[in-house]
Amino acid sequence: MKSSKTIFLILISFFAILALAAPIFVSAQECPKGYVCIDNPLKQGDIPGIISAVTGLLRNIAIPLGIVILVWGGIQIMTAGGSEEKVTQGKKTIMWAVIGVGIVILVDFIVGFVKEILGAK
Repeated sequence: MKSSKTIFLILISFFAILALAAPIFVSAQECPKGYVCIDNPLKQGDIPGIISAVTGLLRNIAIPLGIVILVWGGIQIMTAGGSEEKVTQGKKTIMWAVIGVGIVILVDFIVGFVKEILGAK
C-alpha cells in the first residue's frame, strides 16, 4: 500500500511539473495587433537555449538543496546518540546527497556533449 501511494505521489508531482512547464515549450512569435500575448520568460527562441535555461534553473535549485540535505545527514549522525541505525541512516543521507549533487553537476556536461553531437551552439 505504501509503495503504491508513493508511486501515485511521484506521478502527480511529475504531471504537475509538466503542466507548469508546458508554457515554456510554446514557440514565441510576434504578437498580432488586437491580441494579448505573453512574453517568453526564458528569453530563448530555440530548443538548445530552452534546455540550457531549464537545466541552469534546476541546477540553481538542486545544488543548494543538495547541500542542505548533506548538512541534514551530518545532523542525523551527530544526534544519533550512539544508535547504529541512526548513524547508518545519516550516512545514507549523505551518500545520496553527494550522488544527487554529482548527477546535477554531470547534467551540464551531458547536455553540452549532446549539443556538440547535434551541432547546436
